[in-house]
Amino acid sequence: MKAAYSIVIPAHNRAGLTRQCVDAILAQPPSVPFEVVVVDDASTDSTASLLAGYAEPVRVLTRADNGGFATACNEGAAEASGENLVFLNNDTIPQAGWLDALARYADEHPAAAVVGSKLLFPDDSIQHAGVVVCQDANPRHIYAGFPGDHPVVNRSRQFQAVTAACMLVRHAPFEQAGGFDPAFHNCLEDTDLCLRLGESGDQVHYCHESVLYHLESVSRGRRSKDIERNAKLFRERWRDRARRDDLDYYVADGLLRIHYRDGYPLGLEVSPYLASVQVDGHRRNEAVRLLDAQSRHVTELLREAVRLTAHVADIELGGAGAAGPQSEPVQQREAAPVDLENFLRRAEQIEVEIYELQAGVAAALSRNGAAGSDDGPTFEPSEQLGYRKLVAEIRRAVAQVLPPEATVVVASRGDDELLELDGRQAWHFPQDENGVYAGHYPADDDAAIAHLERLRERGAGFLLLPATALWWLDRYPQLGSHVRERYAVALEDESCLIFSLA
Repeated sequence: MKAAYSIVIPAHNRAGLTRQCVDAILAQPPSVPFEVVVVDDASTDSTASLLAGYAEPVRVLTRADNGGFATACNEGAAEASGENLVFLNNDTIPQAGWLDALARYADEHPAAAVVGSKLLFPDDSIQHAGVVVCQDANPRHIYAGFPGDHPVVNRSRQFQAVTAACMLVRHAPFEQAGGFDPAFHNCLEDTDLCLRLGESGDQVHYCHESVLYHLESVSRGRRSKDIERNAKLFRERWRDRARRDDLDYYVADGLLRIHYRDGYPLGLEVSPYLASVQVDGHRRNEAVRLLDAQSRHVTELLREAVRLTAHVADIELGGAGAAGPQSEPVQQREAAPVDLENFLRRAEQIEVEIYELQAGVAAALSRNGAAGSDDGPTFEPSEQLGYRKLVAEIRRAVAQVLPPEATVVVASRGDDELLELDGRQAWHFPQDENGVYAGHYPADDDAAIAHLERLRERGAGFLLLPATALWWLDRYPQLGSHVRERYAVALEDESCLIFSLA
Protein backbone atom coordinates (compact mmCIF):
# COMPACT_ATOMS: atom_id res chain seq x y z
CA MET A 1 0.00 0.00 0.00
CA LYS A 2 1.38 3.40 -0.98
CA ALA A 3 2.00 5.65 2.02
CA ALA A 4 1.04 9.30 1.99
CA TYR A 5 4.03 10.20 4.17
CA SER A 6 7.47 8.62 3.93
CA ILE A 7 9.64 9.23 7.01
CA VAL A 8 13.26 9.07 5.86
CA ILE A 9 15.80 8.52 8.66
CA PRO A 10 19.51 8.53 7.76
CA ALA A 11 21.61 6.59 10.29
CA HIS A 12 25.34 6.10 10.63
CA ASN A 13 26.16 4.09 13.77
CA ARG A 14 24.60 5.07 17.14
CA ALA A 15 22.15 2.16 17.01
CA GLY A 16 20.72 3.09 20.39
CA LEU A 17 19.59 6.47 19.13
CA THR A 18 18.06 4.96 16.00
CA ARG A 19 16.13 2.44 18.09
CA GLN A 20 14.90 5.21 20.41
CA CYS A 21 13.69 7.30 17.45
CA VAL A 22 11.96 4.48 15.53
CA ASP A 23 10.37 3.04 18.67
CA ALA A 24 9.00 6.47 19.59
CA ILE A 25 7.28 6.67 16.17
CA LEU A 26 5.82 3.19 16.43
CA ALA A 27 4.75 3.56 20.07
CA GLN A 28 2.35 6.38 19.14
CA PRO A 29 1.85 5.92 15.39
CA PRO A 30 0.54 8.82 13.31
CA SER A 31 -3.06 8.64 12.14
CA VAL A 32 -2.03 9.43 8.54
CA PRO A 33 -0.76 6.59 6.27
CA PHE A 34 3.01 6.44 6.70
CA GLU A 35 6.11 4.38 6.14
CA VAL A 36 9.56 4.60 7.72
CA VAL A 37 12.58 4.34 5.43
CA VAL A 38 15.78 3.98 7.45
CA VAL A 39 18.94 4.53 5.40
CA ASP A 40 21.82 2.64 7.05
CA ASP A 41 24.69 4.82 5.85
CA ALA A 42 27.44 2.18 6.12
CA SER A 43 27.16 1.73 9.88
CA THR A 44 29.82 -0.41 11.56
CA ASP A 45 28.06 -0.98 14.89
CA SER A 46 24.92 -3.01 15.65
CA THR A 47 22.64 -0.86 13.45
CA ALA A 48 22.19 -3.58 10.81
CA SER A 49 21.06 -6.22 13.31
CA LEU A 50 18.80 -3.70 15.03
CA LEU A 51 17.04 -2.74 11.79
CA ALA A 52 16.65 -6.38 10.79
CA GLY A 53 14.28 -6.80 13.73
CA TYR A 54 11.70 -4.34 12.39
CA ALA A 55 8.82 -5.17 10.06
CA GLU A 56 6.37 -2.99 8.15
CA PRO A 57 5.90 -0.07 8.11
CA VAL A 58 9.70 0.10 8.54
CA ARG A 59 11.85 -0.46 5.45
CA VAL A 60 15.65 -0.48 5.39
CA LEU A 61 18.00 0.78 2.70
CA THR A 62 21.65 -0.16 3.23
CA ARG A 63 24.55 1.79 1.75
CA ALA A 64 27.98 0.20 1.30
CA ASP A 65 29.85 3.51 1.69
CA ASN A 66 29.25 6.35 4.10
CA GLY A 67 28.01 9.26 1.97
CA GLY A 68 26.83 11.70 4.62
CA PHE A 69 23.46 13.24 5.37
CA ALA A 70 22.62 14.67 1.94
CA THR A 71 23.46 11.51 0.01
CA ALA A 72 21.66 9.23 2.46
CA CYS A 73 18.54 11.41 2.41
CA ASN A 74 18.51 11.64 -1.37
CA GLU A 75 18.72 7.86 -1.75
CA GLY A 76 16.05 7.36 0.90
CA ALA A 77 13.78 9.79 -0.93
CA ALA A 78 14.33 7.92 -4.20
CA GLU A 79 13.08 4.71 -2.54
CA ALA A 80 10.17 6.38 -0.74
CA SER A 81 6.63 5.91 -2.01
CA GLY A 82 4.94 8.85 -0.29
CA GLU A 83 3.80 12.06 -1.91
CA ASN A 84 5.31 13.79 1.10
CA LEU A 85 8.81 13.18 2.43
CA VAL A 86 9.57 13.71 6.11
CA PHE A 87 13.30 13.87 6.81
CA LEU A 88 14.05 12.96 10.40
CA ASN A 89 17.31 12.77 12.35
CA ASN A 90 17.85 9.57 14.30
CA ASP A 91 18.83 11.64 17.36
CA THR A 92 15.28 12.98 17.73
CA ILE A 93 12.45 11.73 19.94
CA PRO A 94 9.11 12.48 18.24
CA GLN A 95 6.26 13.39 20.56
CA ALA A 96 2.63 12.34 20.21
CA GLY A 97 0.91 13.96 17.22
CA TRP A 98 4.09 15.32 15.66
CA LEU A 99 3.44 14.01 12.13
CA ASP A 100 -0.31 14.60 12.23
CA ALA A 101 0.40 18.26 13.03
CA LEU A 102 2.81 18.55 10.08
CA ALA A 103 0.32 16.86 7.74
CA ARG A 104 -2.54 19.08 8.89
CA TYR A 105 -0.47 22.23 8.48
CA ALA A 106 0.69 21.18 5.00
CA ASP A 107 -2.92 20.57 3.97
CA GLU A 108 -3.91 24.01 5.23
CA HIS A 109 -1.00 25.71 3.42
CA PRO A 110 -0.79 24.24 -0.09
CA ALA A 111 1.82 26.83 -1.16
CA ALA A 112 4.23 25.49 1.44
CA ALA A 113 6.65 22.99 -0.11
CA VAL A 114 8.47 22.62 3.22
CA VAL A 115 7.17 22.53 6.79
CA GLY A 116 9.52 22.25 9.76
CA SER A 117 8.85 21.25 13.37
CA LYS A 118 9.56 22.75 16.76
CA LEU A 119 12.59 21.01 18.27
CA LEU A 120 13.45 21.11 21.96
CA PHE A 121 16.54 20.40 24.00
CA PRO A 122 15.92 17.92 26.86
CA ASP A 123 15.31 20.81 29.29
CA ASP A 124 12.42 22.06 27.11
CA SER A 125 14.35 25.04 25.74
CA ILE A 126 14.30 25.75 22.00
CA GLN A 127 16.73 24.06 19.65
CA HIS A 128 14.83 24.99 16.47
CA ALA A 129 11.93 27.32 15.77
CA GLY A 130 12.86 28.40 12.25
CA VAL A 131 16.06 29.49 10.50
CA VAL A 132 16.98 33.10 9.74
CA VAL A 133 19.82 34.60 7.74
CA CYS A 134 21.65 37.02 10.03
CA GLN A 135 23.31 40.33 9.24
CA ASP A 136 26.68 38.60 8.82
CA ALA A 137 25.09 36.48 6.03
CA ASN A 138 25.22 33.28 8.09
CA PRO A 139 22.06 31.23 8.81
CA ARG A 140 21.17 30.47 12.41
CA HIS A 141 18.33 28.91 14.40
CA ILE A 142 16.24 31.80 15.63
CA TYR A 143 15.52 31.90 19.38
CA ALA A 144 17.74 28.90 20.19
CA GLY A 145 17.80 28.61 23.98
CA PHE A 146 14.48 30.42 24.52
CA PRO A 147 11.94 28.73 26.81
CA GLY A 148 9.83 26.30 24.81
CA ASP A 149 6.62 27.98 25.98
CA HIS A 150 7.66 31.52 25.01
CA PRO A 151 5.06 33.16 22.70
CA VAL A 152 7.57 33.93 19.93
CA VAL A 153 8.30 30.22 19.33
CA ASN A 154 4.67 29.15 19.53
CA ARG A 155 3.63 30.93 16.38
CA SER A 156 3.49 28.99 13.11
CA ARG A 157 4.66 31.12 10.19
CA GLN A 158 6.80 31.45 7.10
CA PHE A 159 10.62 31.44 7.11
CA GLN A 160 13.31 31.27 4.47
CA ALA A 161 14.48 27.94 5.87
CA VAL A 162 13.92 25.27 8.52
CA THR A 163 16.06 22.39 9.73
CA ALA A 164 15.99 18.94 8.17
CA ALA A 165 16.30 17.39 11.62
CA CYS A 166 12.53 17.19 11.14
CA MET A 167 11.23 18.61 7.90
CA LEU A 168 8.28 17.72 5.68
CA VAL A 169 8.99 18.29 1.98
CA ARG A 170 6.55 17.59 -0.82
CA HIS A 171 8.07 14.92 -3.04
CA ALA A 172 7.62 16.65 -6.39
CA PRO A 173 9.33 19.97 -5.49
CA PHE A 174 12.12 18.02 -3.79
CA GLU A 175 12.84 16.10 -7.00
CA GLN A 176 12.54 19.21 -9.14
CA ALA A 177 15.14 20.94 -6.97
CA GLY A 178 17.50 17.98 -7.30
CA GLY A 179 17.29 17.08 -3.61
CA PHE A 180 19.95 17.98 -1.08
CA ASP A 181 23.28 19.14 -2.47
CA PRO A 182 26.00 16.66 -1.37
CA ALA A 183 28.55 19.47 -1.70
CA PHE A 184 27.42 20.32 1.83
CA HIS A 185 28.54 17.62 4.24
CA ASN A 186 26.38 17.15 7.37
CA CYS A 187 25.75 20.89 7.70
CA LEU A 188 23.70 23.56 5.85
CA GLU A 189 22.39 21.24 3.15
CA ASP A 190 18.88 21.81 4.53
CA THR A 191 19.15 25.61 4.49
CA ASP A 192 20.55 25.47 0.96
CA LEU A 193 17.62 23.32 -0.22
CA CYS A 194 15.05 25.62 1.38
CA LEU A 195 16.59 28.71 -0.23
CA ARG A 196 16.67 27.01 -3.64
CA LEU A 197 13.00 26.07 -3.29
CA GLY A 198 12.22 29.63 -2.22
CA GLU A 199 13.84 31.03 -5.34
CA SER A 200 11.59 28.72 -7.36
CA GLY A 201 8.50 30.28 -5.78
CA ASP A 202 7.82 27.64 -3.10
CA GLN A 203 7.18 28.61 0.51
CA VAL A 204 8.88 27.30 3.65
CA HIS A 205 6.96 27.27 6.94
CA TYR A 206 7.49 26.47 10.62
CA CYS A 207 4.77 24.52 12.49
CA HIS A 208 5.00 24.98 16.24
CA GLU A 209 2.40 22.26 16.96
CA SER A 210 4.73 19.52 15.69
CA VAL A 211 7.10 18.88 18.60
CA LEU A 212 10.15 16.66 18.99
CA TYR A 213 13.13 16.48 21.32
CA HIS A 214 16.49 16.74 19.58
CA LEU A 215 19.89 15.69 20.88
CA GLU A 216 21.52 18.05 18.39
CA SER A 217 24.48 16.63 16.42
CA VAL A 218 24.88 13.66 18.74
CA SER A 219 24.43 11.07 16.03
CA ARG A 220 26.83 12.18 13.30
CA GLY A 221 28.86 14.89 14.97
CA ARG A 222 30.30 17.85 13.17
CA ARG A 223 34.00 18.38 12.66
CA SER A 224 35.16 21.97 12.63
CA LYS A 225 36.81 21.61 9.22
CA ASP A 226 33.45 20.48 7.78
CA ILE A 227 31.66 23.41 9.40
CA GLU A 228 34.19 25.90 8.02
CA ARG A 229 34.07 24.41 4.53
CA ASN A 230 30.27 24.30 4.51
CA ALA A 231 30.02 27.87 5.81
CA LYS A 232 32.42 29.09 3.12
CA LEU A 233 30.40 27.36 0.41
CA PHE A 234 27.15 28.77 1.80
CA ARG A 235 28.48 32.33 1.85
CA GLU A 236 29.84 32.03 -1.67
CA ARG A 237 26.47 30.80 -2.93
CA TRP A 238 24.02 32.85 -0.89
CA ARG A 239 25.74 35.96 0.46
CA ASP A 240 24.21 38.17 -2.22
CA ARG A 241 21.02 36.15 -2.77
CA ALA A 242 19.55 35.30 0.64
CA ARG A 243 17.59 38.00 2.45
CA ARG A 244 19.05 38.94 5.82
CA ASP A 245 15.89 38.69 7.83
CA ASP A 246 16.68 38.09 11.50
CA LEU A 247 15.92 41.67 12.56
CA ASP A 248 12.54 41.50 10.81
CA TYR A 249 11.43 38.77 13.21
CA TYR A 250 12.82 40.49 16.30
CA VAL A 251 10.87 43.65 15.44
CA ALA A 252 7.69 41.76 14.51
CA ASP A 253 7.88 39.77 17.75
CA GLY A 254 8.26 42.88 19.90
CA LEU A 255 11.73 41.99 21.16
CA LEU A 256 13.36 44.91 19.36
CA ARG A 257 11.72 48.33 19.24
CA ILE A 258 12.99 51.46 17.54
CA HIS A 259 11.92 54.92 18.67
CA TYR A 260 12.47 57.49 15.95
CA ARG A 261 13.31 61.05 16.92
CA ASP A 262 13.82 64.28 15.04
CA GLY A 263 17.56 63.79 15.41
CA TYR A 264 19.90 60.95 16.09
CA PRO A 265 20.65 58.85 18.08
CA LEU A 266 17.58 56.65 17.78
CA GLY A 267 16.02 55.08 20.85
CA LEU A 268 16.30 51.29 21.02
CA GLU A 269 14.53 48.84 23.32
CA VAL A 270 15.97 45.32 23.34
CA SER A 271 14.52 42.44 25.31
CA PRO A 272 17.10 40.83 27.65
CA TYR A 273 15.88 37.50 26.24
CA LEU A 274 17.27 38.57 22.89
CA ALA A 275 20.55 40.41 23.31
CA SER A 276 23.10 42.12 25.47
CA VAL A 277 23.89 45.76 24.90
CA GLN A 278 27.34 47.14 24.15
CA VAL A 279 28.55 50.71 24.56
CA ASP A 280 31.76 51.66 22.71
CA GLY A 281 32.41 48.00 22.07
CA HIS A 282 32.12 46.85 25.69
CA ARG A 283 29.34 45.24 27.68
CA ARG A 284 27.24 47.81 29.47
CA ASN A 285 27.21 46.30 32.95
CA GLU A 286 27.56 43.16 35.02
CA ALA A 287 23.85 42.31 34.74
CA VAL A 288 24.24 41.99 30.98
CA ARG A 289 27.25 39.75 31.55
CA LEU A 290 25.11 37.50 33.74
CA LEU A 291 22.44 37.25 31.04
CA ASP A 292 25.11 36.34 28.50
CA ALA A 293 26.43 33.58 30.73
CA GLN A 294 22.96 32.17 31.37
CA SER A 295 22.18 32.18 27.66
CA ARG A 296 25.44 30.44 26.82
CA HIS A 297 24.62 27.67 29.31
CA VAL A 298 21.24 27.05 27.78
CA THR A 299 22.82 26.57 24.38
CA GLU A 300 26.48 25.56 24.21
CA LEU A 301 26.83 23.89 27.59
CA LEU A 302 23.58 21.94 27.48
CA ARG A 303 24.26 20.81 23.92
CA GLU A 304 27.70 19.51 24.85
CA ALA A 305 26.49 17.82 28.03
CA VAL A 306 23.75 16.04 26.09
CA ARG A 307 26.21 14.99 23.38
CA LEU A 308 28.65 13.61 25.94
CA THR A 309 25.94 11.78 27.91
CA ALA A 310 24.40 10.16 24.85
CA HIS A 311 27.78 9.10 23.51
CA VAL A 312 28.96 7.54 26.77
CA ALA A 313 25.62 5.80 27.29
CA ASP A 314 25.74 4.38 23.78
CA ILE A 315 29.23 2.97 24.45
CA GLU A 316 28.34 1.52 27.87
CA LEU A 317 25.11 -0.07 26.68
CA GLY A 318 26.59 -1.49 23.52
CA GLY A 319 24.37 0.53 21.22
CA ALA A 320 21.31 0.31 23.45
CA GLY A 321 20.92 4.07 23.76
CA ALA A 322 20.56 6.31 26.74
CA ALA A 323 16.82 6.14 27.33
CA GLY A 324 13.67 4.69 25.86
CA PRO A 325 11.10 6.67 23.91
CA GLN A 326 8.96 7.22 26.98
CA SER A 327 11.74 8.90 28.97
CA GLU A 328 10.67 12.08 30.69
CA PRO A 329 12.67 15.14 29.65
CA VAL A 330 14.62 17.07 32.22
CA GLN A 331 12.27 19.67 33.64
CA GLN A 332 13.19 23.30 34.12
CA ARG A 333 13.47 24.38 37.72
CA GLU A 334 12.62 27.75 39.16
CA ALA A 335 15.83 29.74 39.31
CA ALA A 336 17.00 30.74 42.76
CA PRO A 337 18.59 34.16 43.38
CA VAL A 338 22.16 34.05 42.12
CA ASP A 339 25.23 35.93 43.28
CA LEU A 340 26.76 37.21 40.06
CA GLU A 341 30.41 36.51 40.72
CA ASN A 342 29.78 33.08 42.23
CA PHE A 343 27.51 32.17 39.33
CA LEU A 344 30.07 33.17 36.73
CA ARG A 345 32.86 31.37 38.59
CA ARG A 346 30.81 28.17 38.87
CA ALA A 347 29.69 28.46 35.25
CA GLU A 348 33.32 28.63 34.18
CA GLN A 349 34.16 25.58 36.32
CA ILE A 350 31.31 23.55 34.81
CA GLU A 351 32.43 24.37 31.28
CA VAL A 352 35.97 23.23 32.06
CA GLU A 353 34.77 20.07 33.80
CA ILE A 354 32.58 19.03 30.87
CA TYR A 355 35.42 19.69 28.43
CA GLU A 356 37.78 17.57 30.53
CA LEU A 357 35.19 14.77 30.64
CA GLN A 358 34.90 14.95 26.86
CA ALA A 359 38.69 14.89 26.50
CA GLY A 360 38.81 11.81 28.76
CA VAL A 361 36.26 9.98 26.62
CA ALA A 362 38.13 10.87 23.43
CA ALA A 363 41.43 9.71 24.96
CA ALA A 364 39.88 6.43 26.11
CA LEU A 365 38.51 5.76 22.63
CA SER A 366 41.90 6.61 21.13
CA ARG A 367 43.67 4.16 23.44
CA ASN A 368 41.19 1.49 22.40
CA GLY A 369 41.81 2.23 18.74
CA ALA A 370 38.19 3.30 18.17
CA ALA A 371 38.23 7.08 17.92
CA GLY A 372 37.85 8.30 14.40
CA SER A 373 38.08 4.84 12.87
CA ASP A 374 35.55 2.91 10.85
CA ASP A 375 35.27 0.38 13.68
CA GLY A 376 33.91 2.67 16.35
CA PRO A 377 32.07 5.90 17.07
CA THR A 378 33.82 9.19 16.49
CA PHE A 379 33.92 11.58 19.43
CA GLU A 380 35.86 14.80 19.79
CA PRO A 381 35.85 17.32 22.63
CA SER A 382 33.92 20.49 21.92
CA GLU A 383 36.13 23.19 20.43
CA GLN A 384 33.85 25.81 21.96
CA LEU A 385 34.31 24.42 25.47
CA GLY A 386 38.01 23.95 24.80
CA TYR A 387 38.20 27.63 24.03
CA ARG A 388 36.25 28.43 27.22
CA LYS A 389 38.85 26.44 29.18
CA LEU A 390 41.63 28.41 27.47
CA VAL A 391 39.98 31.71 28.48
CA ALA A 392 39.77 30.54 32.09
CA GLU A 393 43.45 29.54 32.06
CA ILE A 394 44.44 32.93 30.60
CA ARG A 395 42.59 34.73 33.39
CA ARG A 396 44.33 32.66 36.04
CA ALA A 397 47.72 33.31 34.42
CA VAL A 398 47.09 37.06 34.24
CA ALA A 399 45.99 37.14 37.88
CA GLN A 400 49.26 35.50 38.91
CA VAL A 401 51.76 37.68 37.02
CA LEU A 402 50.24 41.05 36.14
CA PRO A 403 49.59 43.84 38.65
CA PRO A 404 45.98 44.92 39.22
CA GLU A 405 46.64 48.33 37.64
CA ALA A 406 48.05 46.81 34.42
CA THR A 407 46.78 47.84 30.99
CA VAL A 408 46.87 44.93 28.54
CA VAL A 409 46.43 44.81 24.77
CA VAL A 410 45.01 41.46 23.72
CA ALA A 411 45.02 39.79 20.31
CA SER A 412 41.32 39.11 20.84
CA ARG A 413 39.72 38.52 17.42
CA GLY A 414 36.94 40.72 18.80
CA ASP A 415 36.06 38.51 21.79
CA ASP A 416 35.14 40.88 24.61
CA GLU A 417 35.48 38.11 27.19
CA LEU A 418 39.22 38.03 26.60
CA LEU A 419 39.25 41.59 27.91
CA GLU A 420 37.68 40.58 31.23
CA LEU A 421 40.86 40.14 33.27
CA ASP A 422 39.73 40.57 36.88
CA GLY A 423 39.44 44.34 36.75
CA ARG A 424 42.57 45.06 34.74
CA GLN A 425 42.14 47.46 31.85
CA ALA A 426 42.31 45.56 28.56
CA TRP A 427 42.15 46.72 24.95
CA HIS A 428 41.48 44.96 21.68
CA PHE A 429 44.42 44.47 19.32
CA PRO A 430 43.98 45.63 16.64
CA GLN A 431 41.39 48.35 17.35
CA ASP A 432 39.91 51.36 15.58
CA GLU A 433 40.13 54.98 16.66
CA ASN A 434 37.21 54.44 19.09
CA GLY A 435 38.85 51.51 20.84
CA VAL A 436 36.51 48.98 19.23
CA TYR A 437 37.91 45.82 17.65
CA ALA A 438 39.04 46.80 14.15
CA GLY A 439 37.48 43.80 12.43
CA HIS A 440 40.50 43.31 10.17
CA TYR A 441 44.20 42.62 10.51
CA PRO A 442 47.09 45.04 9.80
CA ALA A 443 48.13 45.22 6.17
CA ASP A 444 51.76 44.27 6.86
CA ASP A 445 54.50 44.11 9.50
CA ASP A 446 55.08 47.86 9.50
CA ALA A 447 51.40 48.54 10.15
CA ALA A 448 51.25 45.93 12.93
CA ILE A 449 54.35 47.34 14.68
CA ALA A 450 53.15 50.93 14.33
CA HIS A 451 49.75 50.03 15.77
CA LEU A 452 51.29 48.27 18.77
CA GLU A 453 53.62 51.18 19.46
CA ARG A 454 50.76 53.69 19.32
CA LEU A 455 48.90 51.64 21.94
CA ARG A 456 52.04 51.49 24.07
CA GLU A 457 52.39 55.27 23.91
CA ARG A 458 48.78 55.59 25.05
CA GLY A 459 49.57 53.57 28.16
CA ALA A 460 49.46 49.87 27.26
CA GLY A 461 51.89 48.01 29.51
CA PHE A 462 51.53 44.45 28.25
CA LEU A 463 50.80 42.54 25.04
CA LEU A 464 48.89 39.27 25.47
CA LEU A 465 48.76 36.64 22.73
CA PRO A 466 46.39 33.75 23.55
CA ALA A 467 47.58 30.32 22.43
CA THR A 468 45.06 30.55 19.60
CA ALA A 469 46.67 33.79 18.39
CA LEU A 470 50.37 32.84 18.35
CA TRP A 471 50.11 32.75 14.57
CA TRP A 472 50.55 36.53 14.73
CA LEU A 473 54.29 35.96 15.20
CA ASP A 474 54.40 33.84 12.02
CA ARG A 475 52.16 36.03 9.88
CA TYR A 476 54.05 39.14 10.97
CA PRO A 477 57.64 37.91 11.50
CA GLN A 478 59.06 41.42 11.85
CA LEU A 479 56.51 42.12 14.56
CA GLY A 480 57.68 38.93 16.29
CA SER A 481 61.31 40.05 16.10
CA HIS A 482 60.33 43.54 17.26
CA VAL A 483 58.65 42.43 20.49
CA ARG A 484 61.18 39.70 21.32
CA GLU A 485 64.16 42.02 20.85
CA ARG A 486 62.70 45.04 22.63
CA TYR A 487 60.46 43.64 25.35
CA ALA A 488 60.78 41.03 28.06
CA VAL A 489 58.54 37.97 28.27
CA ALA A 490 56.33 38.30 31.37
CA LEU A 491 54.76 34.87 30.94
CA GLU A 492 54.88 32.01 28.47
CA ASP A 493 52.83 28.88 29.08
CA GLU A 494 50.30 26.69 27.27
CA SER A 495 47.54 29.29 27.56
CA CYS A 496 49.24 32.47 26.37
CA LEU A 497 52.38 34.52 25.74
CA ILE A 498 52.64 37.91 27.49
CA PHE A 499 55.23 40.58 26.75
CA SER A 500 55.96 43.48 29.08
CA LEU A 501 55.97 46.67 27.03
CA ALA A 502 57.86 48.70 29.66
